[in-house]
Parts: sequence; C-alpha cells; structure tokens
Amino acid sequence: MFGGLIKFILIVIGLVSGLVTCQGPGPDEPPPPPDPPAVITGTAYTFNTRNVIAGATIRVVELPDVVAVTEADGSYRLEVPRGSTVTAYIEAEGHGSIHVQTFVLDDDHDGTEIAGVNFQTPTTTVYAALRALIAGYIGRDPFEDGCVVVSTIGDERLTGMPFDEFIRFAPHGVEGASATIDPPVAEPIYFNASVLPDPNQVLSSIDGGVLWANVPPGTYTLEAHKEGVEFAQVRATCEPGWVVNANPVHGLHALPSGG
Repeated sequence: MFGGLIKFILIVIGLVSGLVTCQGPGPDEPPPPPDPPAVITGTAYTFNTRNVIAGATIRVVELPDVVAVTEADGSYRLEVPRGSTVTAYIEAEGHGSIHVQTFVLDDDHDGTEIAGVNFQTPTTTVYAALRALIAGYIGRDPFEDGCVVVSTIGDERLTGMPFDEFIRFAPHGVEGASATIDPPVAEPIYFNASVLPDPNQVLSSIDGGVLWANVPPGTYTLEAHKEGVEFAQVRATCEPGWVVNANPVHGLHALPSGG
C-alpha cells in the first residue's frame, strides 16, 4: 500500500516539475537579450555640388523620437527597431527639406543594415528656382494637391558605392530609360544632361534624373524600364508639400548584371 502511494507521489512531483520547466526561465535566470536595432546610414550634401552638410537634423516620419545630427563630414546614423517602416527626412539651415524613399527594415524587405541613404539637398534658392521652373512647364505649382517625387535612374555601379566614391562619380545616370509611377497619377519629367528638368527630354539623359509633380498623398512604387536592364524598385510615400527624393546610391539604380 505504502509503496503504491510513494510511487504516486513521485509521479505527481515529476509532472509538476515538468510544468515548471516548460514555463520558461525561473526568476533568477536573465531574459533573452533583445534583438539589435536596425541601422540606416548615409550622408547629407548640397544638390549638384560636393559640399557636405554638417549639423543637419535627420528625423523619421514614423518614429518621431528617432533623431540624428550629421557630423562634420555630413554623415549620420539612425538606429530603429527591426521591422520598422522608415521615411527619413532632413532639416538643414539654408536648404529645403527633403524626404527620402521609404524603407522597411527587415530581412523580408530592405534588410536591417542600409548604407548610402544620402540626402541630395538643394539650397533654398535652388529649391525655389526649380519650383518656379517646373511650374512654368506644367502651368501650376508642382505642389498643388500633393507632393513632388524625384529619383535618379542610376548606373549599376552605384550599388553599394561609398559616399566618397559616389560624390566623384558623375554623370551617373542611365541614358534612354523611361520611368513610371504606380498608381499612374502623373507623367514623368526627365532631367537633361545639364541637370535641369526638361519637358523636351522624352527619356532619361546621362544625368538620370526624373520627377513627377502634383502627386496626390499616398504610397507609390517607382520603376525604370530599358531593354536588357533590370532596375531596383522604389517605395515612395507622399504627403502635401513634400519633396520625396529617392537619392542615389539608392533610388532607381540599375541592378548589377545577373540581378
């Protein structure tokens, strides 16, 4: 009788012990370490120059508490939770504000370490001149009803190119390509070889620049097209008054041969 009872008690103790083990670490065991943050790095510089911008503020639309300030060499580093959707933008004295393309920082989308997210930032004078130039072409303010979206149909050699090399690599466009925005809410205007938007430029020039004006608020996919060439796609988020510039070395760059 007592032998059976002892056996029963031992079985119960074993079951309880197994349940406790399945509940995870005890109070004295540390929790597993959190995942390391995802990282975005890049450099801010003045449009159509080699001049870097120090002391600029880089922010993230979706994560208002995430802020970085560019160093003396124009570089910055943002750390964000893995899986974040990130649309970064710049605030720099004497320059217009620019938003870059939208990234999703996980292994299924754009990765968790993205380098070369550069800010090609026009001065306020150049910003105003380009706005007036485009308005003259299309007959209305390019920000009416939405934003302006810009990218560069870039050479495949831009892929992963460090800033110090990129800033000396010009021209860096793919000539003779077309570009589309989806949904198709606007027609492209291509930049000519003098780095000016030009309605007479029917395909991309060696500069590679392209823009869409009066884009309604929303999320868009940009694509470039040329026979025999595959290009990276761009995810762009538009809000009223924004300039969204999918800058090189990202943007609509050609993919290295073989993908």
